[in-house]
Amino acid sequence: MPLIYLSCAWVAGIYLGSKFALPLALILIGLIPLPLLFLFPQHRKAIILIAICLIALFGGAFCYQASLPPQDESFIKSYNDQEVEIKGMVKTDPEVRDKTTHIRLSAIEIRLDNEWQEVSGDALLFVPRYPTYEYGDVLLVKGELETPPQLDDFDYEGYLAHQGIYSTMLYPEIEILESGKGVKPLEWVYSLRNGLSQTLTEVLPEPQAS
Repeated sequence: MPLIYLSCAWVAGIYLGSKFALPLALILIGLIPLPLLFLFPQHRKAIILIAICLIALFGGAFCYQASLPPQDESFIKSYNDQEVEIKGMVKTDPEVRDKTTHIRLSAIEIRLDNEWQEVSGDALLFVPRYPTYEYGDVLLVKGELETPPQLDDFDYEGYLAHQGIYSTMLYPEIEILESGKGVKPLEWVYSLRNGLSQTLTEVLPEPQAS
């Protein structure tokens, strides 16, 4: 039962955080019931549970607020729905489809009034199958930065938001500026995985390879 109470408090806190901007100091409210331990020692377990539930409630609210992107010009989302020129690094191994490739780009700089300014945040790029790109490539990207669309039967914007992505670009112009700028162990892992995948594709018939 205590776990159920804590879970409910956490979920309620997330909802609370989605509706109100709460100061972090409110989490100290969880300490208020503790002096009651000296007055009502026979209710020790209940008092401690109430204190922990209060901490879970406000902890859930603050975790939700911390997961939201910054609402200022240093975050790439601020430039959605306009033509932009961005420098960024391929953050993960590109997801190759039959005719397209999906690239998660971690923005580094954006060009504003002919000057480059630092920016942060990730965008999902939809690009042709060829040419190919790799994790750690630094790209210069030109195109329209879009807010993810809300599909009829699928909350695509919410789906990407859970992954920390709030912007998309469809078939932008791309120039590779540098390569091999990622974390070396990850480069090795992605290279090994892609090599194994290519070997399986060559050795096995199509249904088994997929």
